[in-house]
Amino acid sequence: MMNKRVGIRSVWQHNLESEFVLVKDALADYPFVSLETKFPFTLFEVDSLEDQYRIMKDSVNVRNIIQLRLTLSDGDGNLPDLCTDCCYIWEFNFRDFDIYRDFHSADANAIELLKGQGVDFLRNKEKGILSSDFVTMMLKSRMAQDRRSRLTWVTCPGFYDLGYLIKILHWEELPNDVDSFMKLVDRYLGKRVYEFKSSPERLSLDWFRGRKTILATVKEWVHAHSKDTQKSLKLLAWEPPRDGYFKLNVDGCHRRGLIGAGGVIRDSEGKWFAGFAVNLGKGGVLEAELQGLYHGLKLVVQKGISHVLVESDSEIAIKFLQNPHRLASCPYRNLMSDCLELMQEIGCVPTHVYREKNSVADYLANLSYDLDAGSCKTFEFAPHCVDTELLFDRIGAAQPRLVNVY
Repeated sequence: MMNKRVGIRSVWQHNLESEFVLVKDALADYPFVSLETKFPFTLFEVDSLEDQYRIMKDSVNVRNIIQLRLTLSDGDGNLPDLCTDCCYIWEFNFRDFDIYRDFHSADANAIELLKGQGVDFLRNKEKGILSSDFVTMMLKSRMAQDRRSRLTWVTCPGFYDLGYLIKILHWEELPNDVDSFMKLVDRYLGKRVYEFKSSPERLSLDWFRGRKTILATVKEWVHAHSKDTQKSLKLLAWEPPRDGYFKLNVDGCHRRGLIGAGGVIRDSEGKWFAGFAVNLGKGGVLEAELQGLYHGLKLVVQKGISHVLVESDSEIAIKFLQNPHRLASCPYRNLMSDCLELMQEIGCVPTHVYREKNSVADYLANLSYDLDAGSCKTFEFAPHCVDTELLFDRIGAAQPRLVNVY
C-alpha cells in the first residue's frame, strides 16, 4: 500500500463537473467505492432487519443529505494520487439541507456534532451542490445505472448511506419494504454492494475482513429467517489450505451444447500459483465437470505439487470419484478412471463445495469459450478478469446461500 498523506478534495457546485472528471478517470484503476454520508439524525440500535429499514426510511424521507464522501480504492487498498505526492478522497457538500427549514428538535445533538466536525451549514446552503446535478454527473461517469459496471460499493451498516444516495438517484421517497428498496439498489448500483462494520477513510484488507453481510441478498435473509423453516442461511467463503498445502478448485461449464472447464491452484495465503481453461467442444454437463477435475489434477502433477486439496462444486462428479464401485454406472468411465489414477498418484480425494466457494474456477471455466475448440490454456499469472474474485477469496468475503437443514 501507499504511505502517502491522504487529502480531502472538497467539492461544491462550482467545481462539481471538474472533480467528477477526475473521479471518472480514477474509477478504471480504483473500482472499489466506499460511501459515507453525513445527515442530521441520531442512530438507534435495533436487532430486526425490518425495524432497521423502517427507522432509516422514515428518517431519510423527511430529511435531506448534507455531505457525501467517496473513497476510491484498488484491490490493495491504494487510493488515487492523481500524479501527486498525496492520495485523495472526495467530499461532496450539498445544499439540500436547510438548517432553518429542516431542523428537527430531535436532531439538536446531531447538528452540534456535525458543526464540531467542521460542517458549515450556511456555506452549504449558499455554495453547495444541487443533488440533481450530482445525479447527472454520476450518470455521465457511469457510476450509476450501468449494467456493465465492475464497481464494488461498500457502505456502513444500517442502510442510511445507501438510503440517502438512492433517494437522490431515484428522486422519490424510499419504498415501504426492504425488497423494493433492494430492487432500487440493484437498479442504480448493481449487485456488488456490500455492508461493513466499520468505515475507515482508507479501504484495506482489514476493512474487508470486518464485513457484516451482503446487502444485495436481504430478500434471501428475510426469507430464510421467517418463512422457510427447512432452509438456513449460511455465509460461505473460500477457505485457504493450511500452511504447506495448495488448493485446487475446478469447475465445468455448459452453454448451448458446448462445454468447457477451468481451474486454479492457490497457496495457503490465497496467492495464485497456476490456472487453466480448456474448450471441450460439444458434450454434457457431467463430462465438463469431470474434464475440469482431470485437467486440474494433471496440472498439479505437472507442477510437482505433493500436498494439495481439491474442490469442485459438482456434487455428482464428486460422488462418482468418492465411490469407485459406481464406475460401471458412469457414462464417462474412461475419463473417471483417468481421474482416479491421478488422484492415487497425488494422494488426494476431491471434496464438494458450494459454488459460492468456487467462483474463481467458474470464471476461468467460462473463459474457455474464448478459446478454439479442443485447446487448453495454462495461466502462469492470473488473468485480470478474476482479480476481484481473487481478492474477495483472499480476504474471506462471504456470500450467503440458503442450504437445506437436515
